[in-house]
Amino acid sequence: MAMITIENLKYKYPGTDRLALDGISLSIEKGEFIGIIGQNGAGKSTLCQAMIGLVPQFYHGAYGGAVRVKERLAEQVPVQELCEDVGLIFQNPFNQLSGARDTVYGEVAYGLQNLGIEREEMKSRIERVLKQLDIWQYRDRNPFDLSGGQMQRVAIASILVMQPEVMILDEPTSQLDPEGTEEVFRVVDQLSRTGKTIIMVEQKLEKMAKYCDRLILMQDGKVVDFDTPEKIFARDDLNEMGIQPPAFVRISKQCGLSNQDGTYPVTLESTIALFEQQSDKENLTQKLKPEVKQTVQTQRTKELFQMEDISFSYQKHIPVLEHLNLSLDQRTTAIIGQNGAGKTTLVRLLKGLLKPVSGTVYFGGEDISKKTVAMLAGKVGYVFQNPDDQIFKYNVLDEVMFGPLNIGMTQEEAKEKVRKALEMMGLSGKEKENPYDLEMYERKMVAIASVVAMDTDVVILDEPTIAQDYPGKKRIGDMIASLAEKGKLVIAILHDMDFVAESFERVIVMAHGAILADGTSKEVFAQDTILKEARLQKPYMTQLMERFAGK
Repeated sequence: MAMITIENLKYKYPGTDRLALDGISLSIEKGEFIGIIGQNGAGKSTLCQAMIGLVPQFYHGAYGGAVRVKERLAEQVPVQELCEDVGLIFQNPFNQLSGARDTVYGEVAYGLQNLGIEREEMKSRIERVLKQLDIWQYRDRNPFDLSGGQMQRVAIASILVMQPEVMILDEPTSQLDPEGTEEVFRVVDQLSRTGKTIIMVEQKLEKMAKYCDRLILMQDGKVVDFDTPEKIFARDDLNEMGIQPPAFVRISKQCGLSNQDGTYPVTLESTIALFEQQSDKENLTQKLKPEVKQTVQTQRTKELFQMEDISFSYQKHIPVLEHLNLSLDQRTTAIIGQNGAGKTTLVRLLKGLLKPVSGTVYFGGEDISKKTVAMLAGKVGYVFQNPDDQIFKYNVLDEVMFGPLNIGMTQEEAKEKVRKALEMMGLSGKEKENPYDLEMYERKMVAIASVVAMDTDVVILDEPTIAQDYPGKKRIGDMIASLAEKGKLVIAILHDMDFVAESFERVIVMAHGAILADGTSKEVFAQDTILKEARLQKPYMTQLMERFAGK
C-alpha cells in the first residue's frame, strides 16, 4: 500500500528563477525505510517539506503537481492536521524545540499534550524514548542548556513519542556522536519493521547503505534514481554529482571485487563475506594499504596553550571539567568524544568565552584570565557549532569583513583577506546575499570564512562538517591543511572519525569531562576500551583491516 505518492511535483521558491523541485514522481510504500541522498542544494530538504505540506503552505512560491499522504493532498490539508500522520525532524534542532517548556521532559511531552494523549500512556512513551536515546538522565534539565548533540536527541525524541505513521528526518544525526548516530538508525529501523514509514536525509552514506530499503538520488531538483543502496552506489557518475560512495564500495572497487550482478558490497559484513570468497586474500590486503592515510607528523612543537588544573561548571554541584591538564602545540588537533563530554566547554575556555572556576589557562605563556574576548580576538579565532549564533550582518561581505576590520586591519588588507577566505570556502559570488537566506551548510561556510579572514594564529572549529556534503568536507579539509602549512594551530571538535583520521596530526578523546586518550589517530583508534567509553567508533578502513587481521 502506497503511503506517499508524488506526481510530477514542481516547485519554485518565491523570488527565485530556478525550480527547487523539477518533475518529481515516485511512490513510497507503508513500512519502507527510504533514504534521500544528493549534493547540498539538490532539493532534499525541500522534498521533505513538500511531504508535510510546508511547501507550499508555509513557504508559498510556485507549485505544481501533487503530493498525496494516505490519499490526502498535502498542499490542501492544514499542516497541523497532517502532523497527526507525518512527523518532521528539522536539520537544525534549534528550529525544532518549542521553548514552551523549560525541561527536557516537558518539551518532549508538549506534542503529546497537544494531541490529547492519556496521561499514563504519555508517561510510558516519554520514558521509553528518552531511555532509547540516552537522555533520560537529562529529563529535568533545560533543553537549551544541553550540548548541541544532546539537544538534537531531544528534538528527535519530541517526534518519536508522537508515533506518527510517517517520520521524516532531515539530517537527524549531524551533531551526534558515533554511538548516538547508530542508536537513532537502530530506533527508526525498528519502527519501520513495525509498519512505520521512515524517510531520512543524511550525509552518512555508510549508515544509509546499511539500513535503508531504497535510496532516492537527487540532483538539481530532480530524482535521478530510486533503487536499492547496492544499485545506487554502483553508479559510475556519483563523483560527478558530488557524492563519495560509501567506504566499503570504494574499498571493493580498489581491490577489483564486485558482486555477481555487478554491484558492490555496501556494508562491513557484506564486504568481509565477499573478501572471504577470494582465494588470494593476502594480495587483496596488500592492495588496501595505500588507502590507509595517516597525516604526516610535523616538528611544529611550539607550545601555544597550557591548561593547568582546570575545573568548570555551569551549575553548582554539576561539574563539566575537573582538574583537567592539557598542553597544545601547533599540530592540527581533533577533539572527539561523546555528546556532553565537555569538548565545547574546553575550547570556549581556550577562547576566553568562559572563565574556569579554578585553574589557569595560558596562551603564549601568558595567563588569559584578565584578558577579554576582544583582546584575544586577533590571536584566537572561534567558529561556533551553530552558525546562527555567530552571524548578524545582512550580507555575506559585511559579515566576513566585520572581524578583520574590528581587529584593526586596513580596508584594503581586509578586502584581500576576505576575498581569499570567500574563495577558500566556496563563497565567491555570494558576497551580496543575505546569510539568513542561505542554507545551513552555506551559513556554516560563511561563519568559517569570517574567522579565516581574520588571519589568527589559532582557529577553533566547533563541528565544522555539520550539514556538509562530500565536496564541502573536502573543502574544509583543504582549508585545515592550508592553515597548518602557514604555521597556524587548527583545533576542531568532530564526530566524523574518517575525517579525523585523514585530516589531523593529533587526536584527543574526551568523556565525562576528562581526557581519556591523546595521540595520533592510529594510536587513539587502537584503544577499544576508551573508544567504547567515549561512545566512539573506529574509521571504516580501520574496522575492515582489523576484521581481516582477526582482531
